[in-house]
Amino acid sequence: MAATSLSALATAMASPASAQSAPGKTFVFAHGSWHGGWSWQRVADRLRALGHRAFTPSFTGMGDREHLLTKAITIDTFIEDLSEVIKTEELSDVILVAHSFGGVPITGVADRLPEKLRHLVYLDSIVLENGQTGFSVYPPKEAEDRIAAATKANGGVAVPIPKALPAAWGFTEGTPDYAWVLRRITPTPLNAYLTPLTLHAPFGNGVPKTYIHCVKPENPVIEGSRALVRSQPGWNWIDFPGPHDSMITDPDGIVNLLLKI
Repeated sequence: MAATSLSALATAMASPASAQSAPGKTFVFAHGSWHGGWSWQRVADRLRALGHRAFTPSFTGMGDREHLLTKAITIDTFIEDLSEVIKTEELSDVILVAHSFGGVPITGVADRLPEKLRHLVYLDSIVLENGQTGFSVYPPKEAEDRIAAATKANGGVAVPIPKALPAAWGFTEGTPDYAWVLRRITPTPLNAYLTPLTLHAPFGNGVPKTYIHCVKPENPVIEGSRALVRSQPGWNWIDFPGPHDSMITDPDGIVNLLLKI
């Protein structure tokens, strides 16, 4: 019996995630442009296996909710999507984690429900201040191209998926992961980019915040947001050695970071 217990202890100590885990944490994940709740699947599965709660909703009109796509969807729709998960599931002490464009709505949630949140985590995310739109911090050419693509594809309802996955996402064409992501991505409602973020309190509303900067390779679309974060006080900054979609390419690494928060 003693030998079995020592063996189990050694196995647990060999796993960084197990060593760092603190049972009972609650995570809500926000996905980015073209993605869905599915993009957090690998991270969420690992967290649940360690005894944590993890919620991976898709925004209205995206992912498994693509059938709800309309031109009426705005950034406030996405904020409500996340807020309703927190309220209807009666969650508290939430670690709210965003990837890419998901950073915009989690800032809105913090403005509305700060008492429900423990920490804001921005994984290579877009960060906006009050009154800015998503395209305020995008490179002008990128914003123009997305608007033009949406106008041509569907009259401006949504930005169509890219024909090939961007290199900064970290996938190699011809691999299973590349095919898995390409067949799951869906258009992004255009007005989510074009409507301004309205904040009634200072950014973050007093909730602690961490920015995870994915550096291998850097995503040039995010540079404006990275610069904004560097200009603000009170951020915890982490450089992570992975690509923009590290929650898919290196879920263990992302889990280990999250469990240190």
